[in-house]
Amino acid sequence: MITVIISVDPSTSFLYPIVENMKSNSIEFELIEVHPSEESYRSCIDSISKLPENNTIIFLGHGQDNQIYGGELLDDFPKQPLVKRNEMGIFKNQNLFLLACDSASLIKSSFRIAKTNKAIGFGPLPTEIEEVKNDKKLANEGITSATIELFKQEINETVILSLLEYFKDKSKDFIFLKDYLNLHLNKRINKAILEDNNKNLADLLFNMKNDMVIY
Repeated sequence: MITVIISVDPSTSFLYPIVENMKSNSIEFELIEVHPSEESYRSCIDSISKLPENNTIIFLGHGQDNQIYGGELLDDFPKQPLVKRNEMGIFKNQNLFLLACDSASLIKSSFRIAKTNKAIGFGPLPTEIEEVKNDKKLANEGITSATIELFKQEINETVILSLLEYFKDKSKDFIFLKDYLNLHLNKRINKAILEDNNKNLADLLFNMKNDMVIY
């Protein structure tokens, strides 16, 4: 069984092609949208708690090293923690894919609590220019809004290709998903350098690959 959880807010709308491509490629899954409301947050948690063991859960949204977030509606409903570090046990005995900023640190720090079968997470994934401005290292590299838009597109395409390859071969263990991601990220890093002459994009993709963990 596959469950996709997506936090609904303007800054995560670019991730919907991942959902649409899974549908168009006949991948069967349950979709949980976490809308910007307390009721939707509660409903999502309730749905997760009722999932059978050995499910594959794909989370698409925002995160920090101590939590993942639900939906947001600008000033009307600021994003709130959906699952905090000490609540990660809700994913016990599941395969977990967290496409969210700093989810690698969250997975590392909560591993004993979560007791997932396997979990994949990432480091910083700057998808807004404000995130670049707030990171001294990135800010000094001259990364522009145009580079961020390209990076968002590359995230989508890499994740889509990797998920489709993984789900279409049901004999593969969850750890192979990380292998597929590494493969496609390597291809896109090479393309960014050798064909597009875009070092900043290549650096963002390299960081995505280098910071990715599986536990």
